Amino acid sequence: MIKKLLSFSLIFIINQSINAQAFNGMYHFTGVMTGSASTGTVDPTPPPTANGVTFGAFTANGFTASPSANGVFAWSAWPLGATNGDDMNFSGAIDPARYFEVTLTPNGGNTVTINSINFNMSRSATGPRNWAVRGNADTYAANLQASIVTSNTNITTQAANQFFWALDSYTVTGGKQEVGSSISPGTSYAGQTNPMTFRFYAWNAEGNAGTFRIDTVVFNGFTSVIAGTKKIDYDLNSAFKIFPNPSKDGAVTIKSNNITFQAVEVYNALGQLVTRRKNEGNYQFKLDVSEFSKGAYFIKIISDEKVFTERIIITE
Repeated sequence: MIKKLLSFSLIFIINQSINAQAFNGMYHFTGVMTGSASTGTVDPTPPPTANGVTFGAFTANGFTASPSANGVFAWSAWPLGATNGDDMNFSGAIDPARYFEVTLTPNGGNTVTINSINFNMSRSATGPRNWAVRGNADTYAANLQASIVTSNTNITTQAANQFFWALDSYTVTGGKQEVGSSISPGTSYAGQTNPMTFRFYAWNAEGNAGTFRIDTVVFNGFTSVIAGTKKIDYDLNSAFKIFPNPSKDGAVTIKSNNITFQAVEVYNALGQLVTRRKNEGNYQFKLDVSEFSKGAYFIKIISDEKVFTERIIITE
């Protein structure tokens, strides 16, 4: 089995612990105003805060300057494709130029994992019947995994991770929001050091004046920092080398010219221990990675006095 490894880096660890801190960042849009007091296409409400990550402001892209309601993120003029009173026939599609967008940026020295995105939504009588969320990891090509986490027969999920407003005859009480829309971003948004951007799309509206709104958007996840670290570029003069790359037999050799080490531990991007192997104080060790799935891993190399961590990415 051929295994390709990318993005090596060497980290000297004084404190061996990897710290993780959970967060639940909520956007509540209370600062949004419409009419003559319009706050425009950028949510002015102070964004949530959490250690290790910066939450950006929600923006409405492809729309006029005024929101459709106060205290929520709501706009009209979504892609058409549904008929009032018809629950069977839909002809619309996502407009890649119309969406709500928000970016979460890991702070320096931290990684960020997004476990889920939960939000409330609503529509006007002629508003969109479908909605979905996409991310920048695949350049917004596919809908992220959608589910209904709170029992709610008014909304469902369809093929290709689309949310669906089930019955057009259902009348929304003024101010009522449907709860339960949930996104599982997946491994592409785990252990990230780069900004993560998410776009909320809606389509199959019944009229140009139909509105779609989101509220109480909660990002659930955690930040991790490797305490007491100094990061050094991996090169031929590094304390350890990992080869071959690619590995044709699913195994790589960890070698040092002058440091003996007693154990090797492998952690996945979530900080979970995958495997631990003893080395008996030798200068090199052969590690089988054939059973590892694609993704980022940390190989912790433990010597008598120090701990080194190599970050690798398995691409095949």
